Amino acid sequence: MSKLAFFFMTLVGAVPAGGALYALIRTLLDRADSIGTVLLAITITATVCTALVVLTPFIVLVFYKDTRLPMAPQPEGASPGAAAAAPKKAAKEEGFGDAIPDDFDEEELAASAASDDDDEYGDFEDDVDDDIGDYDEEYEEFDEDEEF
Repeated sequence: MSKLAFFFMTLVGAVPAGGALYALIRTLLDRADSIGTVLLAITITATVCTALVVLTPFIVLVFYKDTRLPMAPQPEGASPGAAAAAPKKAAKEEGFGDAIPDDFDEEELAASAASDDDDEYGDFEDDVDDDIGDYDEEYEEFDEDEEF
């Protein structure tokens, strides 16, 4: 991300924080003697934090350094998309070779696959089919004309 893009992103939060900072400073100037000690401490802390949010865009302009790698120069005869396509091909050929370690144990893998089949809910479907036809006989004698 460029320095100016980061500046404008932080400016989005700094503008409303500027309004809150104005309200906090007005509160401190007008009512500092009438509010209690705890509220005064909370107001001062909130004022300092809000001031840091307001100053963040300017801190970004001064101290932010772009960490992106510079683009490699293109040869004169090459098209702009040719250099970008070459690394994707190399990554596609590699596949998941680095995700599976060379010393994995096939027996351990087979044992873990067998244990997945023996979970605690494995027989649940058989029990549901048996209970579908069960009901209480008192519901069988329901009269549609009966009022509640």
